[in-house]
Amino acid sequence: MSKKYLKKSVSSQDKETKYINKDAARLLQNIENGDDSKVIISFLHLQNSYQCFSEWSKQEMNDFWNFYTKVHEYTWTQIYASARKSNKNGLAYTVIDKKMYPSPEFKTTLSEDITIFELRVNQKARVHGFRNKSVFYICWLDRNHQITK
Repeated sequence: MSKKYLKKSVSSQDKETKYINKDAARLLQNIENGDDSKVIISFLHLQNSYQCFSEWSKQEMNDFWNFYTKVHEYTWTQIYASARKSNKNGLAYTVIDKKMYPSPEFKTTLSEDITIFELRVNQKARVHGFRNKSVFYICWLDRNHQITK
């Protein structure tokens, strides 16, 4: 690489940095423990070796993004309240035994006190994961609701 190029690229960094949100740290302070806190979604632990979004149809992706938008409006109290057997609408919080899940090597990294559960994306699709503070970590995508079958 030429010195001329390096000099030019360094000098272009002298301009003022533009931020999408200068107060991003303030947003992270909203990660609380209480059940009255709003839900935040993370894909940090997504097991894409099981299923990827690339397998989902356009309509399923639309349903997922509607779910994603809607779930951020909920508190954890509201999520837990959706756990009714007769409620075939809504998020339908359902705790699932860890033995039901694929990726045994990933499951062994989870603490024993972690509860894994599913949330309904649409009539068929589910997402499975766990909660830590306000964050719902999606671990498995389940477009055909097959994990619990």
